[in-house]
Amino acid sequence: MTEKDNLTGSISDRDAWDRTSGAATAGKSGAAIDKLKSSASDALGDLKDAAAAVSTDARGYAGGVAADAAGAFKEAVETNKTAGADAIANIAHSVKEAADGIEQKSPQVASIVRSAAEGVERISTDIRDRNVGELVDSVTKFAQRQPAAFFGIGILAGIVLTRFMRNSNS
Repeated sequence: MTEKDNLTGSISDRDAWDRTSGAATAGKSGAAIDKLKSSASDALGDLKDAAAAVSTDARGYAGGVAADAAGAFKEAVETNKTAGADAIANIAHSVKEAADGIEQKSPQVASIVRSAAEGVERISTDIRDRNVGELVDSVTKFAQRQPAAFFGIGILAGIVLTRFMRNSNS
């Protein structure tokens, strides 16, 4: 073979090799792209599953926190309700003692005061025995039926509480 044939042969061999190599490389690139797509799809699926799990866990945690907060709030309201009922019972007891003190001077007034004190005791017991929702419902219904009486009781209660607070601070 001449040098030119060697050179041409080399070029022809190289072209054939490049075509074969290009086809193989293209095949490998296509396979690599398919593998990359598959990996990306799998990663996206795993990411979606992880996000769903985190979302479920977050909802569960938030629900647990909300339930704990609601329980603590309910417990605090019940404690304050009981303390309020006790304070009302103490007021009723004091009013009864006052009625006993005026019994000899004015039996009719003492009877009226004692009846009022017994009514206050019934309210105290009612507050203690009912839950907060029932109490709010009862007060709302009373306010709708007797708005003037509700307003008057509110003013009277404010005056009594103010006097009571002033006396307890002194």
